[in-house]
Amino acid sequence: MLIKEKLTVRQFAVLTFLCLIGDMMLIYPTLITYSGRQDAWICTIVSQFIGMAILWIFYKLNQTYPGLTLIEICSKILGKWVGGILAASYLFYFLIGSVICIREVGDFMTTQIYLHTPIRAIILLFVIALGWSALKGLGTFGRSAEILAPFVILSLSIFILCLLPQMEISNIQPFFDTPLFSFISASIRGATTPYGELIIITMIYPYVNHGIHKTRDMFLAGLLGGVILIFILLTSLLVLGAELTQHNIYVTYILAQKIDIGGFLQRIEALSAIAWLVSTYFKTSLYTFGFILGLAQLFRLKSYQPLILPTTLLLFGMAIVLSPDVLFYTLGIMYPWFYWDITVSIVIPLCLLLVYHIKGRFKQPNNANAVSQK
Repeated sequence: MLIKEKLTVRQFAVLTFLCLIGDMMLIYPTLITYSGRQDAWICTIVSQFIGMAILWIFYKLNQTYPGLTLIEICSKILGKWVGGILAASYLFYFLIGSVICIREVGDFMTTQIYLHTPIRAIILLFVIALGWSALKGLGTFGRSAEILAPFVILSLSIFILCLLPQMEISNIQPFFDTPLFSFISASIRGATTPYGELIIITMIYPYVNHGIHKTRDMFLAGLLGGVILIFILLTSLLVLGAELTQHNIYVTYILAQKIDIGGFLQRIEALSAIAWLVSTYFKTSLYTFGFILGLAQLFRLKSYQPLILPTTLLLFGMAIVLSPDVLFYTLGIMYPWFYWDITVSIVIPLCLLLVYHIKGRFKQPNNANAVSQK
């Protein structure tokens, strides 16, 4: 195995949670309200059931060959060549997923906080941090997540509690006024975008210590992340309304700017920004590590560490050329990305499970014939 160190079950659950909320903390309300309008909060509740089903698909896929990652499972089920092509497509998805998160950080920081700082400087610092985490290994990465996850939860709790006085129920009325097709679209989008991107956990699942609560904690982490996204979306709708939520890219940051309690508790948007950066960092690191590890496994290398420097350089260059500005990213990438998520997180895993079970059916009669001949 390329990795000798193991994650504890708790570290795995924390990473699952942070990867789920990741960059969704900032852009999730806009994504869902785009179709769901004032009923987006109902759509996202429905999304949690779909999301749990997606997590179950990932779990069953890992159970086909428990000691192998997604890249190795593709080759094991489909053979060397077809499986290798599919594995390469997943590696490309991991790479682009990491690049998009890096670009999100660069665009957010240079448009909201460091207005006069070149985006290349922000991206360079973020990429260096990603390379450092990959160099230090999975165990160090998991322990860092354990330390920082409580800060993320505490920041979000303060954020929601401080906005309670500004919430108005009239902003989400009338109920069930959204067209059926838009309601279904928002519900599926609300599940596929955050939960579908958890496909990356299939790359670290074999490196988690065996525990009796391993599966339970994975689903609980997914459920907790989903509940937090529900509260963030509902807060956005109750405070800003559907129209403003739909047309603002960084809704959570704008909400944090509106916090003003007694003229004393103000300007805590930096706290929300830090929480978002922390969760996005861990999600991006998982995607980066998954790409590096998968590439090493695909080409049967003895170590993945020589790939870290070339990967960080590639990430830096691709994040710069990914889009000319934040508007191109928002209009040209964010919404079409949904269809890619469906393909890699639902369609392909279900096809892999189908092929695995069909092969198992054919093997059973052959084994029975061999036994009878003896």
